[in-house]
Amino acid sequence: MNKEIVVAIDGSMYSDHTLSYIIDLFTEDADFHIRLVSWITASASVMPSITDSKDSLIPASGQNKKETKAKRYLHKAKAKLLTAGFSEEQIRTTVEVSGYNVAGTIQHYVAKELPDALLLGRRGFTGITEMLMGSVSAELFRRCHSIPLWIIDGNITNNDFFVPLDGTVKSLLAVDHLAHIFNGRSDIRICLFHCTKLFGKKISCDPELFYEHWDKQWCDKHLSGTDCLFQGPRKMLLDAGIPDAKIELLPEKTDLEEAHGIISEARKQNCDTIVMGRRSAGMAKGLFGGVSDRTIKHVENLALWVIG
Repeated sequence: MNKEIVVAIDGSMYSDHTLSYIIDLFTEDADFHIRLVSWITASASVMPSITDSKDSLIPASGQNKKETKAKRYLHKAKAKLLTAGFSEEQIRTTVEVSGYNVAGTIQHYVAKELPDALLLGRRGFTGITEMLMGSVSAELFRRCHSIPLWIIDGNITNNDFFVPLDGTVKSLLAVDHLAHIFNGRSDIRICLFHCTKLFGKKISCDPELFYEHWDKQWCDKHLSGTDCLFQGPRKMLLDAGIPDAKIELLPEKTDLEEAHGIISEARKQNCDTIVMGRRSAGMAKGLFGGVSDRTIKHVENLALWVIG
């Protein structure tokens, strides 16, 4: 089954990190397809031209310069992927023109194209959530709840994935996404983990909550009982052809704050990518906001996949 992700390219070292991340994980996967996209803002012209720009002696407009630069970035990015071993058929490039609301344009684009994920590079932790193109991707994180976001902070080099579980539909959707992306792969390691918030409630699974997304019989069998928290996710990964030896069920831990517990344990397990679900837009959050919201604010030199 083919997978396709959209990768935002801006010519920076941060988008280079996203390319290196893809190369390390997917060079050998012939079903993996990449759409490299560079977004440029439109330049309003006081007097629109009526002549062919190729015949004009007037210097190229700011819009043309932006497009030329964007195409150069895309050409360089594609060349890097081809050199690493990807085929021409696996790579597409495009320049998209946006108004000043770039985040809105990107959101509309991925909602229309429906890729498996949108991949962004992040400029590091500075006390606020800022990623590729600064506040644009911070806004994307706030707005994009239907398309998985892969956010890369730093140069990620290992193939170990860390999946926090909490017994909810959003948590299992994150596992489902991971199973789809790595279907049949045996070269990755996946750690399943649950962090209990200090004084928090004990998790109890209700299979009926999952019927909308998965088969009732499967849910009743694998999402109930005393081991429901790990049994369903583990079975989902096994059904995707991921070997049992590559799936680790970590001991549950308690932390004053779940996001801190998740990042701390991921580092301890040497997992460079955290895969987690998030609430749908409009759903109520706790006093300190959603766990995924708090996690992204403190992730450094890690990759974070956020699945809506």
